[in-house]
Amino acid sequence: MKVSSIDCRRLRKIIRKEYGSCLIVDCRPYFSFTNSNIKGSVNVNLNSVVVRRSRGGPVPLQFVIPDERALFRLREGSISAIVALDDRTSHWQKLKKDSVAQIVINTLSHLASGANICFLKGGYENFHSQYPELCTEVKTIDQSGTETEKRVSNHSEKLSHHKPDYDQGKPVEILPFLYLGSAYHASRQDYLSDLHITALLNVSRRDLQPAKGHYDYKWIPVEDSHMADISSHFQEAIEFIDHVKQSGGKVLVHCEAGISRSPTICMAYIMRTQQLRLDAAFDIIKQRRAVISPNFSFMGQLLQFESEVLSNAPVHAATPEPATPCVSESASFFANDFATTFNTKNFEPSVFTLPTSCLQSPVHHQFKLSPITALP
Repeated sequence: MKVSSIDCRRLRKIIRKEYGSCLIVDCRPYFSFTNSNIKGSVNVNLNSVVVRRSRGGPVPLQFVIPDERALFRLREGSISAIVALDDRTSHWQKLKKDSVAQIVINTLSHLASGANICFLKGGYENFHSQYPELCTEVKTIDQSGTETEKRVSNHSEKLSHHKPDYDQGKPVEILPFLYLGSAYHASRQDYLSDLHITALLNVSRRDLQPAKGHYDYKWIPVEDSHMADISSHFQEAIEFIDHVKQSGGKVLVHCEAGISRSPTICMAYIMRTQQLRLDAAFDIIKQRRAVISPNFSFMGQLLQFESEVLSNAPVHAATPEPATPCVSESASFFANDFATTFNTKNFEPSVFTLPTSCLQSPVHHQFKLSPITALP
């Protein structure tokens, strides 16, 4: 399908005259999107595992359009135009092969819906400079710390009961004794009480020890940065969670937004205790908290941790906790990718069925090579 580039003036006209039949897909990072976006647009927020496996090619549609209402409109044929945008790229042909915007365009181009695929010249920055009245914007008070922390700190400091966009719900259960959430969740006494939380594991750069309640509390100071070494804290985090489990309690693992650092810790825990590969651990966490997106460095550290876990794997491992059934399209995306990459005359593929968390039988341990680790 042909892809065309449109300017900001054209998009403005589409929004004003064809808004009901237009879908604007924002390919920028999640927090850039939540801070400021074109009204009515949806965010893609592909995680690094999907981007890595796609190699710039198409991915399952639900990865690109996570918004259920938008996905329904697209599939029923009520969308006549789809406009993709990134930060500032001048033309879609100048996109990098493995960029989120390129993956989105490649995915949408394979649709049979008949919708016109467009790319916004100059991206969001150009559009916002010309038509700020058509954009939403969130202003933060705190000017220090990471972008994640700026947004979350306002909610924590105000102690209001207004939920951030990424926390439209309570902490999620990963295991019967292990919960994942954000600093906002950790500040809500009612949430902690309802879930019978007895301990808090804070993985952020700020010590947020609770002022009320009787909780076991541990603070592991980690920046949400590509330079941060989070893997050096895996063992102490695992030991703390195990201590809470053995005492019959429940622990909430949180960082600022519950998107990068705390999910990384939860993945490390279930990888170690359930003898799972990163693919499976990521899938389990993602099914329960869809907004997770560990930074690329953390994913790399988890891959190294995977090698350690698999090298020490016993012959018979425990069966992982049952997870929500996976979408077949997503599973086949990973399975097909693996077959294409490793089905060569000189390579015998390892036992690999992804997502592993969908299995109701013990995890296979004929380990030879992790598909993620092997990718360039």
